[in-house]
Amino acid sequence: MLIQLPPELILSVLSLLDLSCIQAFSLVCKTCKRLVDENESSIYHALSAYRGYIDSKTVFNQLPSLYSSKSLVGVTNWKSFCQRRVHISKSWTGKASSHYVSYAGSGSKVHRIKVDEQAGFIITSFRDGGLLVNDLADDQTYVKQFAHLEYGEGFLIFDRLGGSKEVWHLASGFPPTPPQSNALPDQISASEESYQKHAATYPKGHFKPWAILRMPRLTRAFRFVYPTLLVGAWDHAFLWDIPSCELVQTITSIQEAEDPSSAFAVVVANAPSFDAPAPRLGPLGNLNYVDVDEKHIFICGVTALRVFSRATAKCVLDVSSARREFGSRKFSVKYESETPTAGAALVNHFTDGEEFALSSSSFQPRIIDEFVAVHVSSCGRHLVAMLASARVVVMENFQEGPFSLYNRMVQIQLGASRSPSKYLAIHDDRVVVANNNGLFLFSLSAALEAKIKPDASPSGTLVVSRAPFFGYHVYMSNVTCLQLSDTGLYLNWDPSHLQLCLEDEAEQARLDALFRVSVNDRTSRHARMPTGDILIMLDEDDFFTEKSTVCGIDFTPL
Repeated sequence: MLIQLPPELILSVLSLLDLSCIQAFSLVCKTCKRLVDENESSIYHALSAYRGYIDSKTVFNQLPSLYSSKSLVGVTNWKSFCQRRVHISKSWTGKASSHYVSYAGSGSKVHRIKVDEQAGFIITSFRDGGLLVNDLADDQTYVKQFAHLEYGEGFLIFDRLGGSKEVWHLASGFPPTPPQSNALPDQISASEESYQKHAATYPKGHFKPWAILRMPRLTRAFRFVYPTLLVGAWDHAFLWDIPSCELVQTITSIQEAEDPSSAFAVVVANAPSFDAPAPRLGPLGNLNYVDVDEKHIFICGVTALRVFSRATAKCVLDVSSARREFGSRKFSVKYESETPTAGAALVNHFTDGEEFALSSSSFQPRIIDEFVAVHVSSCGRHLVAMLASARVVVMENFQEGPFSLYNRMVQIQLGASRSPSKYLAIHDDRVVVANNNGLFLFSLSAALEAKIKPDASPSGTLVVSRAPFFGYHVYMSNVTCLQLSDTGLYLNWDPSHLQLCLEDEAEQARLDALFRVSVNDRTSRHARMPTGDILIMLDEDDFFTEKSTVCGIDFTPL
């Protein structure tokens, strides 16, 4: 029996089990219970390290530096810490309780959102200009209308009139000897006025001017992943090191880059004595979105998604947005769902599954779509890209090159294809998508591993969660931002409609009926191009709702 093994070996085995198994083991006999009770701290510390919650050398009093105070409520030892982490993880998949929330202090016409859960504040920009940090409101409107926000490691970056980027830094972590600043007088005066108005809360939520970054060219999109700010222009990508405020790299010719799939292009690149130019890709078109990590930059244009190596400044992957299918496996969310978990804000839906062989025929018409967002996984190996037509494409191991990419791509259809996509967010293994059909969540690892069940009505093993109270297309068409944290999901929404959903069963039933119609509508609106290709036509967005504040889902237990 297990209890006849050396205690050290038993403890090692227990640290690999889940909470229910440890509890079950302690109920086997008095000896087992005594073994667990006497070694409880060691068992659950080892379990925390095995699950990736902490490093094996982490001590208990270091947890507040790793996790937000909200996520540690009620945590008094390693056992309660494990229980808290398991609940949060399960609630993200609709398997444990979670609850809808709204943040009235975030403003009434929110455009962009950034959340620092560790520091405990929400940063918002607004349709008509201005910034707000928690209850810290700045009356100045020198921030342009519909300003885009980026935030990370205490740095706040946003665009201002004229195309420059403002950089601010949290006052609480402001270095005693910052790099030479070129902050403008209006930045300094705004900082001083905000301090005078909210001196009682200093330094929480307070920012100080760091720099003004003047762009070499007119720019379209930017993304900050500490310490790098990627700024995309028409034919250039600029990479700034934000702590030093230096422009460290410029990648040119992003519009008509060398074709990475051409063997001839590789030969020319490695044999400069050849006079023939390398084959070039077609124009990328207007930029929709950019992302960056340590090794690559990722650019969504009208005609394609492109990946450039930071080491070589060359295009290493080009995925056209005009093709028949985006991968060998396709999963479409269904109305049918699992039995909802009591108290959970999410409902888990089943999927239909289809398989497609890669066709070499040039006579089949292509479907012309558009990549509107992309994010790289935290491990740097996989891509998640969003198409305009309520579709998401997951690309496994994109660095392996384009030649076998089709078999490494998975496409996920989230409701009617004519409903426009709105926003894509990714945090660790969690992917969240907002489109006019609703708000959907799925696991990246589950999408990569999903299979097609070969039954009479092929179905998929992928399960997609949905937040039913964030589903009405009139309000969803107004969503301009979606953010994720360890324990929460945040988007801009009308709080009065959320409250109506929470209180009125008739409204809940109406939304459910609308989703049923949307998800069962497999028709599409399209136009036939002179080339024979099919252009997807999307429904028009509805008008701006009068009120837009930060709402969301809190995945911690009440």
